[in-house]
Amino acid sequence: MSFITSYSNEKEHLIDTLFSYHQYKMPDGRQFYEATVQELKQFLNSRITTFCDDHTTSC
Repeated sequence: MSFITSYSNEKEHLIDTLFSYHQYKMPDGRQFYEATVQELKQFLNSRITTFCDDHTTSC
């Protein structure tokens, strides 16, 4: 059983998800590890919206 904090897991999951959208830095140039979980969530939501608008597949 893992006892890693949920914050660490959530942040790592968000970063991995952003990598899957070929995003590697925050819009202001910071590395993902420098951003807060809330900033990562906001950026991910904006990327998913843009991705869905740019593709005809259902999101």
